[in-house]
Amino acid sequence: MKLLLYICFLFSFLPLLAQQKTPISPSKSSIDVKLKDSIDVNLKPVYDLDSNRYEVIKIGNQYWFKENLRTTQYRDTTRIASGLNAQEWKETKRGANAVYEDNPRNRQKFGLLYNGYAAVSGKLCPLGWHVATDKDWNELEKLLGVPVSELERTGERGEIAPKLKVSEGWKASSFSGDNSSGFGILPAGSRLDNGEYTTLGQYGNFWTSTVYDDRYGLLYLWNHHAHYNTNAVGRIYTLATNGYSCRCVKDPEKPEPKPAKK
Repeated sequence: MKLLLYICFLFSFLPLLAQQKTPISPSKSSIDVKLKDSIDVNLKPVYDLDSNRYEVIKIGNQYWFKENLRTTQYRDTTRIASGLNAQEWKETKRGANAVYEDNPRNRQKFGLLYNGYAAVSGKLCPLGWHVATDKDWNELEKLLGVPVSELERTGERGEIAPKLKVSEGWKASSFSGDNSSGFGILPAGSRLDNGEYTTLGQYGNFWTSTVYDDRYGLLYLWNHHAHYNTNAVGRIYTLATNGYSCRCVKDPEKPEPKPAKK
């Protein structure tokens, strides 16, 4: 009899136990859904003075070019030095650009490689846009999942590179990209400060317009990069005589002027 009563007692609590839900922590998929909701690809393209067309993407609160810059002139119509040989590239202290290995097909696919002097000119991007700053890149990387504690770190940080890298064109490795952010980093390589072209298919390097140091006649800028053989994203400072890709970000909206008091 006691056993029967005990069994009835247990069954009376089963409906209550069934109603209790185990707390669910945010999953990676739920985070990706939030990221997807913050992306807008239905935006008007932007053109530079060479009539190059750039698709625009909104990620979070930022508007970015989806493609690497490939203009041959500043927005004030001044021509950017190009066609420099290795010695000229190494010695110049003015803005310059280069096509990887002087192959026109690389210009169309990967954009141009600019030295740091062009990146900090303040007039490389079309009007209303600027070469992304170190802060701009950190904001993007934070939204995509780089921990706040790592943002200001020099070297490799986070595990977000797959969200930024296109899926094809990289040297084979186990670290592929899915470009889920829509940003579309290509392995455009670089031109070293000695004029040598290198790392096509391995690195996507991007200048920021943020100066790290400018003393003793040497200009160093922050740059951010993705590599074929890691899921991390890099942040380092390098000499301005190197050549990297550039991405443009829309200038912040200026606040409406307050009406004058009567």
